[in-house]
Amino acid sequence: MLDFKAVALYYFSGTGNTLVVAKETEAFFKQRGYSVTFTEMGTSAFQEQDHSTLIGLIFPVAIQSTFPNVWHFIESLPQSNGQSIFMIDTMEAFSGGVVGPAKKILTEKGYKCVGACEIKMATSMQTSQKKVEEGLKKQALVIPKLNSFLEKLIQGETKWRRVPLLSDWMRMISKNRKIWTSMSEKIEVNHEECVQCSSCIKHCPMHVISYVDSKISIDHHNCIACMRCVNYCPKNAFMLNQKHLIQKKTVKLDALKPQKE
Repeated sequence: MLDFKAVALYYFSGTGNTLVVAKETEAFFKQRGYSVTFTEMGTSAFQEQDHSTLIGLIFPVAIQSTFPNVWHFIESLPQSNGQSIFMIDTMEAFSGGVVGPAKKILTEKGYKCVGACEIKMATSMQTSQKKVEEGLKKQALVIPKLNSFLEKLIQGETKWRRVPLLSDWMRMISKNRKIWTSMSEKIEVNHEECVQCSSCIKHCPMHVISYVDSKISIDHHNCIACMRCVNYCPKNAFMLNQKHLIQKKTVKLDALKPQKE
């Protein structure tokens, strides 16, 4: 059984799926009497914890790995002397380039990697009604799987596996900034439909949306294509590959307002 008195959860969520899982994780530990801190990942978010605190990292999969800002947070964690840490990622279908590489980084930093869980959820890029229906089926299984993992985690019965060669190779692909820029460049704004409400500017987690010549503009070179703007625009004015998505609003938009660095 794991020996800990408190839990420090660090999360990142693009369109809300991961926030739901993170909040459920917070509730799980609180219901069992643990003190829980709940913090969005950021360059200055991590707080030094003693060994009686269990650390949890919760974030989405993207390009079979995870977003650059999540990797930056993990790589920026301080050295540890055996503090227990676990991770949960949310994904549409498959990762491959995150569980093993994250364990490698954290183990080299001195953390004890006690458990990793991958949870399938609805995609943030709903291009058809079929995708919507598939997503609803996945959502129904999320909480039971999450609670099962967390129960086993407390009992010390979870594992964090690592498959070195394949996972490291897949992680290398996601390190290339050109991939993220290419994904971002598929996002466009239909300026005729945009009402310039500034909601996308306010809620962009990377702060890369602004007005240029009185029109909404995306800095594609720093965007991570998290799809928050696409899914939460009140006029559905953003397009992906020149097509409107079926928007997926998992949580209230204000719940996703990014913290200031």
